[in-house]
Amino acid sequence: MTDYGNWERIEKLGEGGQSEVYLARSPARVAERRKCLGQIQKVPEGTYGLQPINVISPARTVDSPFGLNGAELANAIWSYARPDKTSELGALKIFKIREGGAPAKERLRREVSVLRENRPHLPKLLDANEDEEWIVTEYFPGKTLAESPDRFKGNLLSALRTFRILVETVATSLHKDKIVHRDLKPANVFIGADGSLIPGDFGIVYLPDERARLTVTQERVGPRDYMPQWADLGVRLEDVDPRIDVYMLGKLLWCMVSGRLRLPREYHRRSQFDLTRMFPNNNYMHLVNSLLDRCLVETPEECFLASAEDVLKVVDKTLSYIEDGVPFVDQNGRLILPCRMCGRGFYQVAKDEGAIRLTRYDNGNRQLGDTRIQAFVCNVCAHYAFFAPGYPNEAASRDWEPWAPPSGRKV
Repeated sequence: MTDYGNWERIEKLGEGGQSEVYLARSPARVAERRKCLGQIQKVPEGTYGLQPINVISPARTVDSPFGLNGAELANAIWSYARPDKTSELGALKIFKIREGGAPAKERLRREVSVLRENRPHLPKLLDANEDEEWIVTEYFPGKTLAESPDRFKGNLLSALRTFRILVETVATSLHKDKIVHRDLKPANVFIGADGSLIPGDFGIVYLPDERARLTVTQERVGPRDYMPQWADLGVRLEDVDPRIDVYMLGKLLWCMVSGRLRLPREYHRRSQFDLTRMFPNNNYMHLVNSLLDRCLVETPEECFLASAEDVLKVVDKTLSYIEDGVPFVDQNGRLILPCRMCGRGFYQVAKDEGAIRLTRYDNGNRQLGDTRIQAFVCNVCAHYAFFAPGYPNEAASRDWEPWAPPSGRKV
């Protein structure tokens, strides 16, 4: 059926409260198939049986009394039946009115207004007709996070690196211009061809400086399982803040790492949802909990991350801790430093060793002063390491690194 700007519906991909989404074939591909079909249909019935080699072998070019040689007919058949390329497909969204909700046309208008600007790393808008209430965006064969919940399960480094790209997209393509998505959830995050995450579905996006508001009284501003409590008070939220997206990004990260699709409220520290309990062999899972502590809060005043840009800074710091082995402390101020030798244990203060004072020298063998170092030992492999300066708070605040005497120099 090609009644949507000559886009041909192939199969239904999904359905929501105010729209249906179909995999659709582009008008150019539809026209190509129609032309090929016309060529094939000109060949009288029974011809295939009489001239099988001429018809199916592109290498043969025997003339045909029906206007096509064998190669041309074979090409027509192949061109009609070949698999569609991704570039020849689109996601056709047909809007519909939900009783008691905001008008579908308004949702459509907002989605088109965002996508039409061709913002970086957002789905491409391929076609639209606001009067007929439909749009076509680029199609992602990888589908959504909701359809691949185990994609990053337990793989913290891969999850954080991929999550970082999504956070940067929200920061630069939305929050920078005071646009709030309000509907960030696994079902609305697409997996790109390069494995990156791409936010989609901008039907309830908040646009700044607009007189008309999409949400009406008694309507929530986002999906119940992913939005913050302060945005679900039963009345229209007058102040749509980017911290709503910050909260939802926290939920998304938990879903990615856990491999689950639902985290109730701010329960990431409860035993059944605690990542450190789900993956006890991963020494870095407590870092995710610390990040989630800053995103998943009960009131907006508790959220010191004002936008995705702030989240990006925390993600970058967290990644540096993991990738570079930078020391850090837990929420109780205790030193947490993974062992670089075995990779399984943590360095702890060697209680039988006190702080050691060493004299430092420059390249010219001139005395620079004294340095205090402390001996640490891994709780698994008993590997010793020395760190400086003080422990642990002073050291962590300075992003200190393991210390070793320079080779060939006086200590």
